Amino acid sequence: MAKTKQTSKKTTGGPAKRGVLSTSVKTRIVTSQLAAKNAKLRASKSPVPKLSVPVPKLPVPELTLKPLINNAYCFFCRDGGDMYDCFLCPRTVCAECIVIPKVFLEQVKDPGIRFICPGCHEMREKRDKNPYFGFERADGTPLMPVPAKIIGHSEMTSRSQLCNNPILVLHFVLDSLADPCSSPTLAMYNILKMYRTCDSLQYHEIVFDFGTEEKSLKYAQSMEELVEKIKMLSYERVEILISTHSETERGDIWGGFEDGESMRRRRHTIPIRGEPVAYSVPDFFAGLFVGGIEDYARGSTMWMFICGHTVRKLDAFRDLKACVKYYEVEHTFAFDADLFHACLTSSFVTAYVERVLIEGLEVQDTIHDLLAVCPRLGMHASITHLHIRNAFRRRLPTIAEYNRGQICICDSRVSMTVTTYTFFHDNKRPWGNALPYQCPRCSCIRTWKSMPSSQQDQRRFTCRAQGCGFTITCDKPPQREIILFTSGYHSTNLKGEVVKQGKGKIGSGWLVSVAVESGAPADDCLTSCE
Repeated sequence: MAKTKQTSKKTTGGPAKRGVLSTSVKTRIVTSQLAAKNAKLRASKSPVPKLSVPVPKLPVPELTLKPLINNAYCFFCRDGGDMYDCFLCPRTVCAECIVIPKVFLEQVKDPGIRFICPGCHEMREKRDKNPYFGFERADGTPLMPVPAKIIGHSEMTSRSQLCNNPILVLHFVLDSLADPCSSPTLAMYNILKMYRTCDSLQYHEIVFDFGTEEKSLKYAQSMEELVEKIKMLSYERVEILISTHSETERGDIWGGFEDGESMRRRRHTIPIRGEPVAYSVPDFFAGLFVGGIEDYARGSTMWMFICGHTVRKLDAFRDLKACVKYYEVEHTFAFDADLFHACLTSSFVTAYVERVLIEGLEVQDTIHDLLAVCPRLGMHASITHLHIRNAFRRRLPTIAEYNRGQICICDSRVSMTVTTYTFFHDNKRPWGNALPYQCPRCSCIRTWKSMPSSQQDQRRFTCRAQGCGFTITCDKPPQREIILFTSGYHSTNLKGEVVKQGKGKIGSGWLVSVAVESGAPADDCLTSCE
C-alpha cells in the first residue's frame, strides 16, 4: 500500500453550527455599547476628528505643528547617543552624524536655539537651495557662520522617520489553534522590539473561547483584568490580529466550542472539546470586544487571519464592513483564500511594520512597497483593505503633515474606502484567475499553452495534450486598473491598454478595484446584540 501519515492542519476554515450569544452576555454588552454610543454622539458635534493625544493649536502667524514626542534613534545611522531634536518634526540626529565647530557646542544647548533637521531643511529650501546650517535663533538667522557638516547618508525617504511611540499589539487566538506562534504576529513583535523600549511596546496573546454562556462571562472578566493592566499607558498605535476559523457556508466566524465530555487518564481528568460554535460577524465581534477592550479598537489596524469565506459571502462581508464602521477601526486587512495560510502574509506584514510602524508612513502612501514584496501571497489570495477616512485617529501627525503645517482633514464627512488588490501572472494567474492544475477534459497536468487573442484584455489557453484542445478564456475584470507592474509590462497607451516591454515577455502585476461608501455606522449594524 502507499505510505500514509497524518499531520496537523494549518488552514483556518471549516463547517460549524451557528451560535447565539446568551441573554446575560447580550445585556452586559448592550450596557457598555450604549455608553459608547452616547460618547460618540457627544463627540460627533465637532467635525474635527479626535486624537488620543492632544495636538497643539496652530499659531495664527504661521502654520507650524510642533512635535510632542521626538524619536529616540538617529535618522541617519539608526543608532542612539547624544541627540538633537528637530524643532519642526519628530526626527532626531545624533552628534556623530552632524559635525559642528567646537566653539558652538555649548551654544547649541541654549533654550532659545532651534535645531532644524536636514529633512525639514530640504522641504523648506526646495526652491532656494541654501546651505544647511542646522541651528538657528528664534528669528530664523543661523547660529553658526559656517554650514554644519553631515556625516553619512540617509537610507530612507524624506518623509520617513524612526518612530518609537507606544504600540499595543493584541493577538486574539482561538483556543483550538495548535501553534499561534506560527502566525506573523510574533514576527511583527520581534521587529518592533529592535526600535522600541519595553515600556513603549506591549504584546498580549489572548486565547479566547466564548462558545458557552459560562465561557463568555469568564472571557469578559479576563478582558476587564487585561484593560486594567494596559490602561496606564496611552498608545499611539494599536495592532489587532485575529486568528480563528471561518464557517464555509455562511462566512460566520468561530468563537469557541460547546462543553464536551471529559476523559480519565490515570489520575488526571482531560476535558474534550465539544462541537465548534460559529457566530455571525456582528455577534462574534460583540463577544470578542468586551470588558473595555473595544475602546482600543478605535483608530486601530485590524488583521483578519481567517479563511476567505467571510470576504466572499456577501452577507458576511457586509456585516464585516458594518462592524469596522461601528468600532471605528481605521485600517482592516482581510484575505479571500478558501484555505488561507497566515504564514504566507509574513513578507506583507514585515514590510508593513518597517514602512508604516517604524518609518511612520501612511498605509495608502506605501501600499505599492507592500505589494511588491509579496507575490507569493498574491498567488495565494487577494487582499481586501478597508480604510475609514476622517474618523477617529489615534496616531500623531506624519512627517508630510508636519511639512504642510496642518493635519490632513479632507472634510467632515466620514467615508470608507474598500480596496481589493489581486495579483495576476500571464501564464499562472491570468487576470487574477488561477489556471487549473489539471485539464478538466483529459486530466493531464500542467498542459496549458498561451494562445494569441484578438482582444488586448483577454488571455486564452489551450491544452497541449494530444487530441484534447480544451480552451480556457480569461477576461480582465471590469472596473479594475493595474497599479503595479512587477515584471513584463512597461506602461499604458492613450487608450488605457497595457504595453508590454517586448514580444513574448511574460508580465505580472497587481489589479486594484476601489469602492467608496459612507463610513458612518448604521444604527442597526449590531442588531443581533440588542
